Amino acid sequence: MPTPVPASPASQESTAPPPASATAAGAAAPANVAEVAETAGLGEDLLSTGSFFRALWLGPRAWGRWWRALVREIDHRGILDQVEQDANFSFNFCFMIVVAGGIATIGLLLNSPAVIIGAMLISPLMGPIVGSGMAIATLDFDLARKSLRALALGTAAAVAFTSLIVLLSPVKELTPELLARTRPNLFDLVVAILSGAAGGYALIRGRGGAIVGVAIATALMPPLATIGYGLVTERWSVARGALLLFFTNMAAISLAVAAVAEWYGFGRGGLRKRFARQAAISFLVLVPLGIPLFISLKAIAFESFAQIRIRNVLEAGAASLPGGQLGAVEVLFIDSKPPRVRAMVLSAEPEAELELRLGEEIARQLRQPVNLQLTQLRTSEKVSPQVLALGLGESTPKLDSSVADSLRSAFPLPLAAFDADSAQRRATLVPEAQAGIDLAAWRAMESDLGKRHPQWQIRLLPPPQALPPIYFEPGSKGLDEAAELRIATIVWALQRWNIDRVEVVGHASSDRGGSPRLAGVRAERVAEALRAGGIEVVSVARYPLPNQLAAERELGEAAFRAVSVLLPVVAEKLRKE
Repeated sequence: MPTPVPASPASQESTAPPPASATAAGAAAPANVAEVAETAGLGEDLLSTGSFFRALWLGPRAWGRWWRALVREIDHRGILDQVEQDANFSFNFCFMIVVAGGIATIGLLLNSPAVIIGAMLISPLMGPIVGSGMAIATLDFDLARKSLRALALGTAAAVAFTSLIVLLSPVKELTPELLARTRPNLFDLVVAILSGAAGGYALIRGRGGAIVGVAIATALMPPLATIGYGLVTERWSVARGALLLFFTNMAAISLAVAAVAEWYGFGRGGLRKRFARQAAISFLVLVPLGIPLFISLKAIAFESFAQIRIRNVLEAGAASLPGGQLGAVEVLFIDSKPPRVRAMVLSAEPEAELELRLGEEIARQLRQPVNLQLTQLRTSEKVSPQVLALGLGESTPKLDSSVADSLRSAFPLPLAAFDADSAQRRATLVPEAQAGIDLAAWRAMESDLGKRHPQWQIRLLPPPQALPPIYFEPGSKGLDEAAELRIATIVWALQRWNIDRVEVVGHASSDRGGSPRLAGVRAERVAEALRAGGIEVVSVARYPLPNQLAAERELGEAAFRAVSVLLPVVAEKLRKE
């Protein structure tokens, strides 16, 4: 009869009850991993490469054993100590959050993504946010209190310091980087959840390098800087949008960290009970957040769809005209108002009913009203009213071919009409409309031709186009050098077109210097300069414009610190032709 073999230490240990330390954070784990591997039938360490996929084939019991083995190797106490340390409000925390807020504010005002990313990396806000997530998982109310206190005090310090920087800054324009933090949507919520999950995993599994990517992806500090900007400049919609983005990121990261912590055994009770509690908390927090974020995403999707449809309709309308082509297009969405569309169409023969026809088609495709302002300009296939007014037409040049060839070759662009008088040594050039060439460029071309041919008096008639606005500095009533140069260009163009009457409209931005009186003074300053050039002017002030605050968010304040010069006579002539 064979002699019984003494039991090995491992087998003896397997018959003993598991020590209390094996059930860290409420997870009931076996006495050692080797026994679990043997009873699971894996024949190797459960945590080795590929063991999880093998456990999938062995049923729910193997899954549970794999998970308990995974939980056993986590240093729960050490991680919780680190989280509690990072979640405390201290001088170091306050200093770093104030510095990060200052850097973020400057980056937003300068529209510098590199500076903004630097603020994200040094921001300490992830500490208390992760602490709040751990507090949810472990039901540690003391940790929750410390984390929320650090978040509240840190947020208040950051907003106060960023507000001070904006108040002292001479630059207060609403930049694209600021605008990017004012319209959070459902995608921002998804990014925050995924980033929070990555941050929780990096913390628990010791993947510290991933925290850098989490800090950049969630962008906790720029929304706080944007809130400070909105409060100082009294742009309440900007502050509200940034506050919603910050709260979305904070809540989603916290809940995602809590879910990861539950998975790694930091919670109390069974796994099902933990995740049921986590699901209930997430539902109560994320669903109310998701409603406005979904509405915002829906609005953004509609704007993208509308942009494509509007451009397609305008391109088709331009193509229906002889030699027609679509010029500049600007689409502006303001709150719940109809989309405002400004477009330019170039053609040989403008159509009087084109604006009405295209407006109805756009409204039909978008299924809502649209405000279309269409400007039609005539190209060279049919002479413009300005050319006809000068009696040029498309006649044969009146000078010898050598001089004509010389002048034509000196001009780099195609001409709609050309006229010259060799006896008087005068020449008039009418170039074709060219996209991207403004009145200042046409004037510079005329000056250059005059310098090349000083013995000739050369006039260049610029193609019909809108006159440029005259911009002012914040709160300013005077004309600077750039404004005076632009007015001189406008006078030059009006003289070339034989137009002696215009209307100027003064505007002002909605900052603290904005007022109807300021808009009127600006209009009168421009009117005086135009009258000095022999132009009859009617000046009016319009402040504020309808939905100006919303429009400033899209276009910036500088667009409204201006005076517009209108050409109603030219527009009427183009419509009658």
